[in-house]
Parts: sequence; structure tokens; C-alpha cells
Amino acid sequence: MKKLNKIWIGLLICFVLPLLTFLATWTAVSHTPISEVYTWLHAPVFMQYLLFCMLPDLVFLFWAYKTDSFSFCRGGVLGLAPYLCMLFYLFT
Repeated sequence: MKKLNKIWIGLLICFVLPLLTFLATWTAVSHTPISEVYTWLHAPVFMQYLLFCMLPDLVFLFWAYKTDSFSFCRGGVLGLAPYLCMLFYLFT
């Protein structure tokens, strides 16, 4: 666990994982190509979908917290910050 307890690893994983989850599940959930995301931005269900894409990050952060990898957690929170800012910007 000591080699995973780095800030940059948490930052990288928690920044990339929601994007990969979004790309992997978008066509299965919405049945539209990725080029049509812009038309879905104002749909009420899109916010819940973006929160769903952040769920794997929360699992990683919970795992890191339980294994006392606090540097990984710091990087993970920094990696989640752009997505949370995007949610606040789009939906407030």
C-alpha cells in the first residue's frame, strides 16, 4: 500500500476514472452517440448521470481512507474538484 500512497496517483486516477466511466457507459445508457452530449446538457437526468460517473472515484477514496492512504485521498479530492465545479456551474 505504501507505493500507492502518492498524491499524483490519486489525482490521476480520480481525474481520469469519471471520464472513462462516462465514455464507457454513455451509449449504453442514452442510446445516442457521444457527439449528441450537448443536446443532453439541459436534461434533468444528465446531472444524475454525471454523479453516477463519479461513483467509482468515491469507491477508490473510501478504500484509500480505510487503508490509511491519506496522500492518495488528497490527490483524489483534487482530481474530483474539476467535476464538482462543472456540476455546480452547469446546474445552478
